[in-house]
Amino acid sequence: MFIGWLKFSDVSELVEIANDVGWLVDGYHIKLMMMHSPHLCYGAYDNGKLIGAVMAIEFEHSSQMKYFMVRSEYQKQGIGRRLLQTLMDALKRDYRKIYLHTHPGLVSFFETFGFEKNMDIGRFVNVGKVPPFNFTNAHAKELDSSNFDAIITSVDRETFNENRVDFLFDEMDRHSSLKFALPNGFQHSSVINARHVYLGPWQVRAGHEDEAEKMMKGVLYFRGLKKVVADVPLGVKHVVDLYERFHFQNKQRFVHMSYGGSDVRFENIYAFSL
Repeated sequence: MFIGWLKFSDVSELVEIANDVGWLVDGYHIKLMMMHSPHLCYGAYDNGKLIGAVMAIEFEHSSQMKYFMVRSEYQKQGIGRRLLQTLMDALKRDYRKIYLHTHPGLVSFFETFGFEKNMDIGRFVNVGKVPPFNFTNAHAKELDSSNFDAIITSVDRETFNENRVDFLFDEMDRHSSLKFALPNGFQHSSVINARHVYLGPWQVRAGHEDEAEKMMKGVLYFRGLKKVVADVPLGVKHVVDLYERFHFQNKQRFVHMSYGGSDVRFENIYAFSL
């Protein structure tokens, strides 16, 4: 078994491993991470077969780790620890902060690498029983802001305290992307498979819950034929309340962890990126 950089030819196997271990992914997002940060995307190979992976994307001052996974039949053999140590050795040279989302059962594992728990994350899914609400063409036009790029640049910097937009702009440039913006927030959603729409990133400045509700109505109006999935900070009451009012249910839990401390403004986050 050896560890090396992932290749674009590995994408289909990465999606296969993700499906095996229960991560929600799509090939577009994986390719995008490889394009932006190829030196931070590692795979474990057994006689040429991809058996595990860990990836990260770099921003101005931090890095976000994603898709840490090992095929089920190869787990508990130290492969994940070797993958993570390889990536951490690369990241710690250049980034003071590292973020990730993990399953609750792996919190203690990441703590051995110096990560700290910051926030519980709930994966909310609308269950097809959306309450009736009023939404007109005038409402749709209000959400279709020509200032989307400027709004996301401003709000995301306030939320994460750094410049992350180069990656975010590419992340939201899919054929299936639906983008809304109001003066104090933005929302993105995209189709990730035949059944699901992933809602995120979605950020609204705290204190402007009225704008967030308008965006919620918009995404349900335009995406209502598919199940909408969103990863939501459970410790932010006004965000959780909005999802529950529109009949979303918390189906799965993750944990947001950080290395080097965290200055994320969770109160602005209505849905994380995929």
